Order: sequence, then structure tokens, then C-alpha cells
Amino acid sequence: MNARCVIGIGCDDHGDQIAGLLVARRIAAVAPGDVTVHECSGAPEQLVAAWDGAGETVVVEAMPGAVPGVVSRCQPHPRPLAGGCSPTRLSPDLREALALGPLPERVTVITIAAQRFASSAGVSPEVARSAHRVASTILDGWSVPTITEPSAVAVPAGV
Repeated sequence: MNARCVIGIGCDDHGDQIAGLLVARRIAAVAPGDVTVHECSGAPEQLVAAWDGAGETVVVEAMPGAVPGVVSRCQPHPRPLAGGCSPTRLSPDLREALALGPLPERVTVITIAAQRFASSAGVSPEVARSAHRVASTILDGWSVPTITEPSAVAVPAGV
């Protein structure tokens, strides 16, 4: 069993929707052996397969929001927790994956507010900066050296 898992949900060519993938790529560059990192489209079956065997899982994805780059965190599992997740803070696919199970011991969801979802749109600077901060925060929480150079992760052209 891998103790920790990071899942970045997103799409490379739909603007801000790349946020979760950017976080996953930054973490994958320095993750220790007990951390698995997955990139996925968010399909429920992919999510369940990705967190299978993990003790703690962090899922990161972009969600529509009024102010790009605003970061929200919630913990939908284990239940019950005070201040859990509102269904509007979780994508439908993620809600379905949580219902399908099996679940890791702990699931934390981090969303980055986004506005650009059009095909071939570039990622907004606010979302790119937030993805960098989220990756650093996850790594700091796990006492893993952080990446200081944003260019250390390959970003697709036009992003």
C-alpha cells in the first residue's frame, strides 16, 4: 500500500482545466517513493483505480469560479467531518467516484477556481500561479522539498 496519492484531474488543451494536471506534474517531479501521482480525465473508474491502495489521497481539479485562482479545500472522506464538502464544490464525476468506492482512509479535495474552459484556450496566469502554490503546499505538508522554478515542469504550448 502506498501511503499517499495525488490525483490531478484535467485536460491539457482546455485552458484552466489543466490546473489539476499542473499540480500533479510538479509533485511527480520530486515525489518520494511512497507517493504515487496520477493524471486523469476525472472519469469515476479512473479515480477509483488511481486511489486504490492509498492511505491518504489528495485530488486536485479546476472548478468554475467567479475569481480565477481561488483555492478551496474540503475533506469528503472519512465521514462525518464538520465542514465537509458541499456537493457544489465537487465535480459530478468525483461525487460518483466517492459513491462507488472503495475509498482510501482519507480523501482531500482541492479545487482551483477557473473561468477558461474553451478548447485551445491558454491557462490564465491566476490559475497557473495557484497550481504552483497548491503543489508547494501539498509537498510542504508532506515535508518534501519543493520546486522553486516554475519552469521545472513542462507545460504544453499556448499555456
